[in-house]
Amino acid sequence: MKLKFKAVLAAAVTALTICAFAAGCTDKPEENNTPDYGTLSIDDLKVFMTQDRSCTFAEIQPVFSKPEKAESLTYTYDTSSIKIEGNTVTPIKRENKEVNVRAKSEHFNVVFKVEIEFLKFAEDSSGLYDLSRFDVAQRAELCKEVTANTTLFIGDSFMDNHFIGEYMRSFAQGKDVLHAGISSTTSYHWEAAYSTVIGSTAPKNIVMHVGTNNFYDVHDLTSDTQDSLTRLFMLMHSKYPSSNIYWFNITQRSDTSYAQNVSETNVYMAEWCAKYDWITCVDTCSKVTTAMLGDGVHPTTENYKVFTDALVEAGCEITEK
Repeated sequence: MKLKFKAVLAAAVTALTICAFAAGCTDKPEENNTPDYGTLSIDDLKVFMTQDRSCTFAEIQPVFSKPEKAESLTYTYDTSSIKIEGNTVTPIKRENKEVNVRAKSEHFNVVFKVEIEFLKFAEDSSGLYDLSRFDVAQRAELCKEVTANTTLFIGDSFMDNHFIGEYMRSFAQGKDVLHAGISSTTSYHWEAAYSTVIGSTAPKNIVMHVGTNNFYDVHDLTSDTQDSLTRLFMLMHSKYPSSNIYWFNITQRSDTSYAQNVSETNVYMAEWCAKYDWITCVDTCSKVTTAMLGDGVHPTTENYKVFTDALVEAGCEITEK
């Protein structure tokens, strides 16, 4: 009798266990209805300011891992050090400082850094900004004639009187045109010299050829030259916001040692200039052949017409006197 009772009890327990297991298997897991917004990331930025308060800018580029979940961001930061308008950051103070910026929206909250570098060209120890061997004062004297209607040609030897002077004697007749280039200069030299040379009056057009000596004289890295060129043009725009800036891209030399660096820089700068309405990249490199170069570097007098024709085609309006 006891054995029969035990068997019945065991069967009942087994049945209950099976029922419980079956019931458990039919239960559905709780659903997570919280939307997945993904992540937000923003790279750190760097901006520059000079002694005369000219400055560069940097663009905040938020990256949403799920672009369809992107949200408008508000920024919280030290307003005494930087300014953010839209997604553009500019420095306010002449100081070396890192500023934390919090980007926040309903579902995102991240912090990134903005580094401010105070450029003191006279104190630079690298030699890149050393102007002592150039007659900057003489070019500044020439530019005292600059008016709000002037088209000013500056930069390296391509714009120096020794090379472009003869062509300008005919081209500039009856036009409000000046040239004040300095042979052997790089974009670094012009970062330090442009405001001294141009002076207090913003020209209608600032036309530059610069960059070739970065490679052939300084043996610069491509990325460093690109950084210097963009920094130069941003500083120049900050100082002379009403001026139209035109940059002749770097002319290839007969010596092709740095041809690849030149090509990469020209491509990069064309893309960079295309983002802004105040600067134009003028492609003369593709139009100038080595046969047009009198010394393997500079165009012969008659071939400077390639540059001025391309400049006008790019939309530069040169005022008559």
